[in-house]
Amino acid sequence: MERVRVAVIGAGGIFRGAHLPAYPQIPEAKLVALCDISEASLMESLKAVKHVYEKQASHLRESGRGELAEELLKDVEELKLYRDYEQMLKEVKPDVVDICTMPNAHAPAAIASLRSGAHVMCEKPMCRTWLECMDVVEAVEETGRFYQHNENWIYDPLYHTLRRLIQRGVFGELQFISLSCSHQGPENRSSFWDPMVSGGGSLVDMAVHAITTAWFLAGFDMKPTWVKAAEPYGICIKVKERIIANMPSEIEVEDDAHLLVHFEDVNLGRWTDAHVEGSWSGKDAIDGLFVGTQAIARPKFTDGKMQIEITDPFGYSTGVDVSGPNWTHWPSSFYGEIRTMIECVLQNRKPICDHIVGAETQAITGAAYLSQLEGMRKVTLDEYKDWANAIKKKAKKNASEVLIREQLKALRHWRKGR
Repeated sequence: MERVRVAVIGAGGIFRGAHLPAYPQIPEAKLVALCDISEASLMESLKAVKHVYEKQASHLRESGRGELAEELLKDVEELKLYRDYEQMLKEVKPDVVDICTMPNAHAPAAIASLRSGAHVMCEKPMCRTWLECMDVVEAVEETGRFYQHNENWIYDPLYHTLRRLIQRGVFGELQFISLSCSHQGPENRSSFWDPMVSGGGSLVDMAVHAITTAWFLAGFDMKPTWVKAAEPYGICIKVKERIIANMPSEIEVEDDAHLLVHFEDVNLGRWTDAHVEGSWSGKDAIDGLFVGTQAIARPKFTDGKMQIEITDPFGYSTGVDVSGPNWTHWPSSFYGEIRTMIECVLQNRKPICDHIVGAETQAITGAAYLSQLEGMRKVTLDEYKDWANAIKKKAKKNASEVLIREQLKALRHWRKGR
């Protein structure tokens, strides 16, 4: 069996909690190295790897697959640890690099990995800013390596099922999507609240899930054309004091973001609009509404089972069971994205959620900031890109930091008005 050698940059919480459980479930993936600037994080991740792999090896033995069990245990024995990813790339020469760092390291780690000859899958957001994304796009196109924008939501059974229904024509033409990604915020996790580390707040951390997923449902053949900060909240700070570094502190980034996005296929004269919320202050938007010319759908639980309730023009409703791909083991959406990247390398097929999707998703967030900054007007992506490039031309080396500061000038405390 051919195996894809995977190295990880950023062996922290997202790796241990989301990515790591997938690897021993994918025989074609061989985890060969972990890299993190923190020795403590590396040691914790090594301990987690041993636990997860030994547990899976035990299951494999019980099911009579002892050869696979021994292979997993050998993977753990051979796993290498690094504090410097440049050294890791040079010595290990992985086939794929899985980037799980904070956003400020995404661009340099991705570019170094691509130029070393590796394919890359990187956690969302693609980078801190669209400008950094374009540096990665350039490296992808120069090297010819694959880049996967790791949006796990598109591998969730709910959205997988919805996409099937849309492609079957159940909705007629899909006209409108409303999605929310929200929780109460990453309290006391200082890096999330630092705009120079994260690139922003809940818009770049949370709304990107819903943006990319709405685009996936509409079809990646469509293109995002314009964005508008949505009334009444727009891009704002609702809860201005949070516990950061164990102290009540005023935040510098948005904790709530509402935006409208227009996706369009100009050649076919088709379009889909989306309302998206990304919040660290709780949900206050309609979530999970899908409207077409022939049907409306919403997810619901029936007898403990997730279904999609589809209502036709005459008011009759039908429940469709939510299911992931039924031809293979699919324990989580993170498994789905990692499995897909491994198969892309093995089959030499470009990922569907690629560097262009990642960069355009980032441009959408930037256009939302600009919309808010300019009175919540509609902003085309071309307008935003011209604005960002003008900042780059003037600022030169520190262009991303300047762009972040300019974008965050849009923030307002919504109770005080604009």
